[in-house]
Amino acid sequence: MFDPVQPEKRRLRDSTLFKLLAVGFLALLLLIPLGMVSSLISERQARRNQVAEEVAASWGSSQVLGGPALIVPYLVHGKDDKGKDVTWTSYAHFLPETLEIDGRIAPERRNRGIFEVAVYRADLSWKGTFLRPDFSNWRIAPEDIVWEDAWLSVGIPDLRGIRSGVALTWGGRSFQFEPGAGGGGLWDSGLSVRMPDLETAEKGTVYAFAFDLGLNGSQELELLPLGKQTRVSVKSPWPSPSFAGAFLPDSRRVTGTGFDATWNVSWLGRGYPQQWRSDDVKSENVFASAFGVELFLPVDSYQKTERSVKYGVLFLLLTFLTFFLYEVFNPFSLHPIQYLLVGSAICLFYLLLLSLSEHLSFSLAYGVAAAATVLLIGGYSATILRGALRALLMTVVLGGLYGYLYVLLQLEDYALLLGSVGLFVILALVMYLTRKVDWSAARPGKAVPVPSP
Repeated sequence: MFDPVQPEKRRLRDSTLFKLLAVGFLALLLLIPLGMVSSLISERQARRNQVAEEVAASWGSSQVLGGPALIVPYLVHGKDDKGKDVTWTSYAHFLPETLEIDGRIAPERRNRGIFEVAVYRADLSWKGTFLRPDFSNWRIAPEDIVWEDAWLSVGIPDLRGIRSGVALTWGGRSFQFEPGAGGGGLWDSGLSVRMPDLETAEKGTVYAFAFDLGLNGSQELELLPLGKQTRVSVKSPWPSPSFAGAFLPDSRRVTGTGFDATWNVSWLGRGYPQQWRSDDVKSENVFASAFGVELFLPVDSYQKTERSVKYGVLFLLLTFLTFFLYEVFNPFSLHPIQYLLVGSAICLFYLLLLSLSEHLSFSLAYGVAAAATVLLIGGYSATILRGALRALLMTVVLGGLYGYLYVLLQLEDYALLLGSVGLFVILALVMYLTRKVDWSAARPGKAVPVPSP
């Protein structure tokens, strides 16, 4: 018996619009596994960062070194809320006139499980000059200056990294640094030593100082430009440094066997003077002037994998579009489940890339994951597209897409330009191929004749 409803259903299922909506819905559905892969990447990154913190806890964390600074206490007189006379202690900070630091950084790679962390041994030689502290600009009475409690302080955030004792040469005399920043509010952790005989010295007296510091740290080493003129020179066999902070080196040379860099910083380029009282300058303003070098691990597989996932939607759409055009120009129709299986293979590529890149170099991991995915989809296409030639063309298209993505991941500075040009070319190609298609008559599973020009 004739069923009048059945042809209507058949026309709806075979319509181009219905097929496009179905394919679009599948692409949106596959955003769920892509989001899960992206979440897994973040989880692995967090684990890697946790491992770096664990290594730093036993070796030495990133170091931001400051000093030396000469700190002199003085008495301040005033009244409290009840009008009674009170006296309290404040601190004056004096920075060196000249400061020179020569450093050698010996890097090491430490592995914990599958994760790698860059650590270093730094040997730093400090030298420079101080002027005798002068309180005349602040109108502080000489009897209120507590000269006998003055000290020299060096800021070191992680004292666990110090490998041996630190001896100071000051004005021809020798002293030994002791643990403790000594207060004053400039930094919370470091070394300090008492400075005698400042009161009896004449105004304008110049003190020359020098000391050597052997320090362990991880990933990053930064310094504060506390001299009126600061010169820092750093050398290391690490081949991939990343110079960071408020000042870039005046000169640098980076080769495959290491780097050397030199900074020259004037006090005019900072946001604080050569001397101040405790309430005049905030410590965060001082630390904002830090500069230095990071032992950059050049292949961060998590970063590149995360960037590749951002192109996942584009890969799904372009692959589905290629299959859809096959349906339009050839006498067969694909089932949505077949689209779903192909999309799942594309999503699985990113999971393969993530897992392989934790054990192999990123380039090799990308090549293996891409080859496996392209061969899987190409072999599957040989059956569903009903022809080896069509499957070969599909394999070439996918191989080109994955090769294009790899180039985008390598060219960080030009990724946006290359990506936009590539999309424009792809859109132009699709428009050219479908320029004579009568979409109102086109149906998946029915070859569409293209009229001759």
